[in-house]
Amino acid sequence: MGIFAFILIIIFISGLLLWRDRRNFIAGIIFAASVINLILLSVLIGASMLANSSNIGKLSFLVFILLGMVGIPAFAGFSLIVNTYIMQTREGKSLTAKLSLIFGLNFLFMLLSGFALLFLRAQLGILTGVLLTVLGIDVTFTFIFVCYLFYSFIYQMIPVKGNIDYIITLGAGVRSEKVSPLLKARLDKALEYYHKQKELVKMVVSGGQGPDEPVSEAFAMAKYLGTQKVPNQKIIKEDRSTTTFENMRFSKQKIEQDWKKETPPRVIFSTNNYHVLRGAIYARKAGLNANGVGSPTSFYFLPSALIREFIALLVIYKWFTGLILVGWIGFGSLLMFVS
Repeated sequence: MGIFAFILIIIFISGLLLWRDRRNFIAGIIFAASVINLILLSVLIGASMLANSSNIGKLSFLVFILLGMVGIPAFAGFSLIVNTYIMQTREGKSLTAKLSLIFGLNFLFMLLSGFALLFLRAQLGILTGVLLTVLGIDVTFTFIFVCYLFYSFIYQMIPVKGNIDYIITLGAGVRSEKVSPLLKARLDKALEYYHKQKELVKMVVSGGQGPDEPVSEAFAMAKYLGTQKVPNQKIIKEDRSTTTFENMRFSKQKIEQDWKKETPPRVIFSTNNYHVLRGAIYARKAGLNANGVGSPTSFYFLPSALIREFIALLVIYKWFTGLILVGWIGFGSLLMFVS
């Protein structure tokens, strides 16, 4: 019962931090990891109790362990590899399209490395420490990725309530004055909230002009909003930003210039569902009090997009990433020294 109490305390503390600001990425990962571990521990205890009750229970427990340790990683690996083929067929060959392939092969690598450590550690000698270090880093970041997916889902399930003063739509690449399907989805999501209280809300379209873009993303978005009967005086164009962080920082400046009341404005931003959590983290870093809403994304596109977002978050939190790497490298080095 002690471990249950400890996990519940961690859930409570991280939950309080998220209640204050649900854009706290580290608290979100800790919360998700604690909930996942609580569920796994409960299932494991229940399965072990069943195993002690009968021979059928023991067989069921063995099947459960094998499925968890072998079946799920193998299924995930092969699914991601197949998804790469679908992604390349529909989106073309690119590094982004290959991310799900790399992650799928990663699952298979974890399985093979796990078996090598389990059955061949005596023959591997000093390589045991190296393999354990690599596998430890791999498993840790894979588990954090699962926690990220879990918390990203929770974040987007929390509804936006109350009046809204400004809706920021984050830009995406344009090839003409017409918005792309991905950018249209972001704008349509923003319009859902706009039409609920159109008398009060202003739309902020945020995105500059890249070297390969004929117009700024803000211009294309404002033009689309005009076709959707949004009055020009309700549209604020921010056309300098080139990154998500700049989207938030420059949009904040535009809102501060426009806002005339003493009370702080209520702001949300719209982007694609896979990008919401990172956008919220950048809003926090920019000092913009805004949470995000996400538009749907094609299912085949999600794995690579989410992996890319996760890598970007690891870059943002370099100290967190570095701490994990240093910890495992230190442990592996100590193991090799002792052996």
